[in-house]
Amino acid sequence: MRKRTSVASVGMWAGGGYAALSLVYLVVLTVMMARGLPFPPQEPFTTTFHAIMMLAVLAMVPLWCAVHLATPADKQVFTLISLAFVVMLAVVVCANRFVGLTMVRQSPGLGRTAGLEWFQPYGWPSLTFAFEMLGWGVFFSLACLFLAPAFRVRGLERGISVIFATVGVLSLGGALGLFANSTAVMGAIAPLAWGLGPAVVVVLVMLWLHRRAGSGQALTKGI
Repeated sequence: MRKRTSVASVGMWAGGGYAALSLVYLVVLTVMMARGLPFPPQEPFTTTFHAIMMLAVLAMVPLWCAVHLATPADKQVFTLISLAFVVMLAVVVCANRFVGLTMVRQSPGLGRTAGLEWFQPYGWPSLTFAFEMLGWGVFFSLACLFLAPAFRVRGLERGISVIFATVGVLSLGGALGLFANSTAVMGAIAPLAWGLGPAVVVVLVMLWLHRRAGSGQALTKGI
């Protein structure tokens, strides 16, 4: 029982952290828009968004680990592949946001701004924006699409599976929008693919973990 409780607790704490960070992100974004401030965001909003996104993707890793351990053995091939893609997402996004928090933020004060436009996370064309889309548009999409089959097609699990599949398709659409140089496509997709959709499915996954732990269903051993 202690092992089952540990897996569920880690997953629920990580999921709760991700959901809370998503809410904070949306609140800060709403405040920025209500003030009529331009996008891409200016300081202090840029630094705030960088910090929130770093913490959010880091929270996804233990959440995905808990899902993997809580999934029946015959479905773990899907959860393991999904976990690998989430780790890739976390590495890319954290690298981008760390560059934004350090080099990009400090360069103007140091008088070294040549070429800085290539590292603007919310501007296009930009290296960091391209890598961000690689993370959210490709790695996150694949993580969601591979995780969807891990849930049985009934009840709560059916809803989780459908949302993961939908978010995965929308996220891939965002990456394709970048290929087509269409910021309008990405703008239309972003609220569901990387905002509301993941937040809702994470809450449902937390409920699923709680139910599995409460029902006494055996959780499998480590990776």
